[in-house]
Amino acid sequence: TVWLFSPILPDMSSIVGCAVESLAGRDKGAVCLVLSVEGEYLLLADGRGRKVEKPKKKKSKHVRLITDRNQEPFRFDGQALTNRFVRTWLRDNVGCEQV
Repeated sequence: TVWLFSPILPDMSSIVGCAVESLAGRDKGAVCLVLSVEGEYLLLADGRGRKVEKPKKKKSKHVRLITDRNQEPFRFDGQALTNRFVRTWLRDNVGCEQV
């Protein structure tokens, strides 16, 4: 698996459902799923420390996109998003053992 680490995020709406790593703040190094975009802010959750019910609001310049070339971002097709699902998705798609 080849991972791409992009310091510059592409079109903001296209990263919803992608995994990002925090570059600054108390959660530096944490891997989260992008739930939505509000202007220059991203709403992030990891399913454990940062729940889906109360996502972290973080500026896009303080995160780095983590993408696998063959990986499609998760699409929220009207299904209920649970903390368990976020943890499982991060573990299975990013290999993140911290969640």
